[in-house]
Amino acid sequence: MNVDASNLVAGRLSSKVAKSMINGETVVIVNAENAILVGRREEIVAKYKKRIDARVLSNPHFGPKYERIPSRMLKRMIKGMLPNRKKTAERIMKQVKIYNGVPKDLKETTFETVDGVKYSEKHDFITLKEIAQLLGGKW
Repeated sequence: MNVDASNLVAGRLSSKVAKSMINGETVVIVNAENAILVGRREEIVAKYKKRIDARVLSNPHFGPKYERIPSRMLKRMIKGMLPNRKKTAERIMKQVKIYNGVPKDLKETTFETVDGVKYSEKHDFITLKEIAQLLGGKW
C-alpha cells in the first residue's frame, strides 16, 4: 500500500494504516509533512509545545522525548494505534516506511489516497510541517 499523505487527516490516516499493518500489509507513506491536524491552530501548537517542554528537573536527558520531524511525528501516531504488547508492536512497526517528500527511488510509483480520511475544509487546520517549524524542527 503506497499512500500520499497530502491533505489527509493524520489521525484518521494513522488508524487506517495501523489496521492494514495489523492485517500484514506493508505500507509506504510519502509527503508526511503535508498531513493535517484538524483544530484551532493555537491549541494544537500549545499542546505540542507543552509536550516538548516537559522534562525532569534533576536531569533533562531523562525526560520524555518527543519528535520535531513530521515523518517521526506521524510514525508515533501510528505506533499509538497498535497493540500495546511490545514485541507485537515492534514487529508490526517494521512494516511501515514514512518519508517527508518523495524519495528518488519512489518517483515513478503511483500513490493512492485512503477512503474517508481526506480533509473536508470545514474547520481550522495545521500541517505537521508547520507544527515542526514552530517547535524548532530541522530536517
